[in-house]
Amino acid sequence: MTDTSQANGPSGLAGLWSRIRHIHPGLVLAALDLIGLGIASYLSSEELRGQTPWCPKGGVLGGCTAVANSQYSRPFFNIPVAVYGVFLSIALFCLAIYWWRTNNYRILLAHYGLSLVGVLFEGWFQFAQIFLIGAICIWCESYGISLVLRFLIALWVYLRTPKPEAVSADELA
Repeated sequence: MTDTSQANGPSGLAGLWSRIRHIHPGLVLAALDLIGLGIASYLSSEELRGQTPWCPKGGVLGGCTAVANSQYSRPFFNIPVAVYGVFLSIALFCLAIYWWRTNNYRILLAHYGLSLVGVLFEGWFQFAQIFLIGAICIWCESYGISLVLRFLIALWVYLRTPKPEAVSADELA
C-alpha cells in the first residue's frame, strides 16, 4: 500500500505554491479584468434593455433597483455607469495581455494608471450609493472589488519592479 500523505504533504504544497508564485501578474490581472467585464456586461445589457439586474431581496446588498433607477447610475451623457465599466475592463484586459506578452514597463504603468482612474470613480460611486442613494447594489460591489484588486495587484507589481532596469535605454529614446 502506498503512502499518499507525502503527495499532500509539505513538498506537494510547496510545489503548488511555487507554481502559483510563478504565474505572471499580467495573467492574474487579465483574469480579474475578464471577471469585471462579465459583471459590467451583465449590468450594461440589463440597463440598456430597461431591466433591473437580479438582486437578492432585502438585506444590505439588495438595493440594485434603487441604484439602477437613481440619477447617479447615468453620470455622463445619460449612459449607464456599467457601460463605462465594460470599456474600462476591455482596455485593462488588453493592457494586461500586452504586458504579459512583452513585459513592457510602460504598459504596466498604463494599466496601473487606468485602474487608478477606475478606483477613484469607484470611490465616488461608493459614496453615491451609501450617502446619496441610500442603497447598495451587490453587482456594483462585486465589480468594485474586482477593480480594487486589479489596482492593488498593479500597484504591488509597480512597487516591486526595479525602475532603472525595467525601462531599457532604447525605450527611453
